[in-house]
Amino acid sequence: MTHSKTMSQVLFTYRRSSDIKHKSSKYPRHGLLRGFSSWQVLLDWERKHWQTVSVKYRDLADMLEKRLNVMHTNYPCRTETEMVRQGDYMYFEDNGCICRFQPKIGEESLEVLLCSDDIGLSDHIVQRIRISPKQNFLAVKFKSSEREESTCIIVKLGSVPEVVHCIQNMHSFEWVTESILFYTQQENLCCHHVFLTEYGDKYTSKLVYSEQDPRYFVDIYCTRDKRFLTINSNSKSTSEVWLVRCSHPLEDPVLVQKRVPGMIYHVEHRQGSLYLLTTHGESAEYKLMKAPLFCDMGHWKPVYEVKSKVKLVDMEMLKDHCMMVLKDHGHLRLDVISLTSEKVVHSVELPAWACAFEPGPHPQYEAENLSFYLSSPIQQAVLFNYSLSENRLAVEASYKDVNVEGYRTERIEAQSKDGTRVPVTVLYKGSSGDLKQRPLLIHVYGAYGMDLDMSFKAEKRLLVDDGWILAYCHVRGGGEKGHNWHKEGILDKKQNGVDDLRACVVHLHEQGFSQSNRTALEASSAGGVLAGALHNSAPGLFKTMVLEAPFLDVLNTMMDTTLPLTVEEQEEWGDPVSNSKHHQCIKMYCPYQNIRPQNYPSVLITVYENDQRVPLKGLLRYSKKLRNAADNYCHNAISPASAMPSILLDIQAGGSHCDSLSWQDSLQKVAMHLAFLYRELQLA
Repeated sequence: MTHSKTMSQVLFTYRRSSDIKHKSSKYPRHGLLRGFSSWQVLLDWERKHWQTVSVKYRDLADMLEKRLNVMHTNYPCRTETEMVRQGDYMYFEDNGCICRFQPKIGEESLEVLLCSDDIGLSDHIVQRIRISPKQNFLAVKFKSSEREESTCIIVKLGSVPEVVHCIQNMHSFEWVTESILFYTQQENLCCHHVFLTEYGDKYTSKLVYSEQDPRYFVDIYCTRDKRFLTINSNSKSTSEVWLVRCSHPLEDPVLVQKRVPGMIYHVEHRQGSLYLLTTHGESAEYKLMKAPLFCDMGHWKPVYEVKSKVKLVDMEMLKDHCMMVLKDHGHLRLDVISLTSEKVVHSVELPAWACAFEPGPHPQYEAENLSFYLSSPIQQAVLFNYSLSENRLAVEASYKDVNVEGYRTERIEAQSKDGTRVPVTVLYKGSSGDLKQRPLLIHVYGAYGMDLDMSFKAEKRLLVDDGWILAYCHVRGGGEKGHNWHKEGILDKKQNGVDDLRACVVHLHEQGFSQSNRTALEASSAGGVLAGALHNSAPGLFKTMVLEAPFLDVLNTMMDTTLPLTVEEQEEWGDPVSNSKHHQCIKMYCPYQNIRPQNYPSVLITVYENDQRVPLKGLLRYSKKLRNAADNYCHNAISPASAMPSILLDIQAGGSHCDSLSWQDSLQKVAMHLAFLYRELQLA
C-alpha cells in the first residue's frame, strides 16, 4: 500500500437476439448529475450495485484473505516504529504509547510517557516524535486514520509527565532550544506558514515565515549537526531555503538563495559550511555542492554529481561522510563521499535482487555505521548494516538469510514511440519456458518524479507463487532514471508516459511474457492517468484493470482552481485555464475526456469517501460515463452477451487517500482486488 501505497465478474448480463430486448442496467440516466441530491442518488446507486455484484467474488476473496493472513504470518510486515535517540534515552512508540528507556540499563528503565487512549486519540497513529535538547519536553504527532488531519501533543516531562498543549493540523515540527518549538500547520492540504511557540512561564506564539505563492509547500527540519533550522519552501520544480540559527531562534530567518525557476536545492551544515543538494548547473541531475554561509550561487563549489540517467534515491549526512544511495539501470548502489577529501572513497554494489531501499534507524551524527532496509516486491525487507571504517556490508544478525532461490528478477528495456529506451523490471518464479501462458500483472505510476513502489507486499509474493508474472514499467514522468526522466514526462510531454506504457506492454508480450487476454494492469493515485489513458487508447492490450484512488479526470480537476491542490500541481500537469497548449495536451490523454464506445477491458476502482486528493464526485462521474460508453458499444456492436465488461466501483466508507481505515479493511480490500483479477482472467 505505497506513495503510492497498492493494489469482480459480470456487472450486467446482456442478451441480443431478435426476440429478446437488450436489458437495461437500470443505471441513472438523467444526464450530468449536479448538486448534492443528484450526486447522492448516484452514490447510493453505486453502493447498492457493489453490494449486489461483489457477492460473486466473496467466496474467492475470503479464501484469498485466509492465504494472505498466512503470508503475513510467514512474512511479517516491518513495523515502522518511530525511534529517536536523545542523550542516554531511546524514545519509541509501542501500540499507541510513547515510551522511553536507557539502553545501558535495560528494560527496568522503561517508562510510559503518553498513551493515545488517555487523550482520546485511540484511532490515530503516531507519525513523528521530537524531544527537546535537554529532554524537558516531548512533542508527538498523531494522524487520523480517517482523514489527513493530525494533532500534535506537547508533554512536559518530569516525575509525572504532563500534557501542556495541543496543536491541531501540525505538519512538521522541531525543537530548536529547550523550550522553543518551530512548526508548520496544514490547511486544506497546503502548508504556507511557520510558527514558533515558547514554553516558559507563559506560552507565547508568533508567526515566523509566510509563503505567498500557492504553488509552494513549506516544511522544516534541523540540520544533522543541530546548528540550524531550515525553512524549506518547495514547488514541484523550484526551492527556496531560509535558515534560523538554533542558538538565536528569535532572530529573523536568513535566505540562503532566492528561488530560481526550475532549480531545486536542499541544505545541510557542517563545520561552518553549507552543503547543498541541488539541480543547479548545466546537468538536470542532482549535485552535492559546498558553500560558505550566506553567499550567492557564484560561490557554490561542486563536490559530487549524480550521473545522467541515474536516480538519487537517498542521501545521509554524517559528521565526516556523505552517503549517496543510487539506482543505476535498476541496480542499487551506495557511494560514500569523504567530506574531508571531497572524493568518493567507496562505491558499494547492493544485492542484485534488491528493488527498494528504505532508511533504517536514524544514525547518530558521529556514527560510523549506516543501517538500511532492502526489499523487493517478493522479498521481505532485510536490515543491512554498512560499516564505514571497514567498508563492509552485512545483514544484521537478527534477520533470516535472504531466500530468493527459484525467483527470477529480469531488467529489460522497451523502445518507446520516439526511440527512448524505457526500463521494465520483471519478476516471476521458476523457469522461463512457459511464460507465454502465465498471467501478467503490470504496474505503472509515472508522475512527480517518484519511483514505483517496489517494496515487499505479501499479495505480490502470493501472485508470483501462483505463477503470475509481475512487471514494473518505469515510464517517463517517474524518477527511476533521474531528475531529467521526470521532466520528460510532465506538462506537454505527459503523453510520453502513455506511449512508454504502451511500448512496455507490447514489448513484454513480444518477449514471451504472457499475452493480452492474460494481462492485467494495476495503478493507484496519479498512476491512474496513464493506466486510464491506455484503457482508452489501446484496450486490446490487456483484459482487466485494478485502480485505487485513481486520478482520472485531469482536465476538469486542473480547471477548478478552488480545489486544494490544483494550483500547486500546475507544474506537473499544466494550467489549462490560461494556457491553451496545456488545455489541448491534457484533453488528448485525459482518461475521462477520451471515453468512447468500444470494447473496454473490465475495471475495478476502489475509492475512499474521505479522500481529499482525488474527490469522489469525479470518480462517480467517470464510472458513469465509462459504463454508458460500454453499454452503447454492446448495444450497437455484433458481439456476444459477455462482451459487456465489469465496471465496478468499491466505495470505502472510511480511510483516506490510498489508506484503509484499519488493517482488516486493508486486507479485505486487497483480497477483493485479487479475486477480481483471478475471475476476470478466468483463473478461478
